[in-house]
Amino acid sequence: MKADDDPPARSPSRPRKTRDDAKRETREALIAAGVGIFTEQGLDTPSLDAICARAGYTRGAFYVHFKDRDDFIMAVLSSTLEGFMNAIIATGDAALDLQKTIDTFVTAVRAGAFPIKHGIPFHQFMAVCARSPRIRDGYVAVLREGAARITNAVREGQGAGTVRTDVSPESLGLVFLALALGVQAAIEVEFPVEPVVEAAARDLSRMLEPR
Repeated sequence: MKADDDPPARSPSRPRKTRDDAKRETREALIAAGVGIFTEQGLDTPSLDAICARAGYTRGAFYVHFKDRDDFIMAVLSSTLEGFMNAIIATGDAALDLQKTIDTFVTAVRAGAFPIKHGIPFHQFMAVCARSPRIRDGYVAVLREGAARITNAVREGQGAGTVRTDVSPESLGLVFLALALGVQAAIEVEFPVEPVVEAAARDLSRMLEPR
């Protein structure tokens, strides 16, 4: 196992990694290991040793990047939500392409690709938030960042003429986030959203298209 973030010795065929590159690679490997093992076993079961073993690093490397288990869970949560945001926002030139976003989302739901495959189930995040006020506060902060990202995309979309301008970008950001989270929760409890999601998407498109 790798004990720290020191970059490996340079080989003749590869440029030497910088210390920042090595640190970033270590952190990403630990988070990826966390996503995988948490998805399989839940957020509370895996030990730190198991997480480090899967990533190929020692506890010493873990504590270089994370203060404790809750800090690590927050990093995994942030990474998962970033993937969630990427899955529901289709953008071009930073502007929200409303129809493309809706089409992408509907296609993902109908194909079984949403919620994100091999991702940590939404209900597990809710359970750990109920257990830890610190994680709950962190999760709320991450959701705020997600809503702000959607809001900014909506605002850019209004400027590009793809979203009607007589509605609040902040309100639409919250609506999009709540809609995606709601669909995710419904699918996880096997509520049949697939038969109506396309019609609902068409109605949403008509309500938000430029006038």
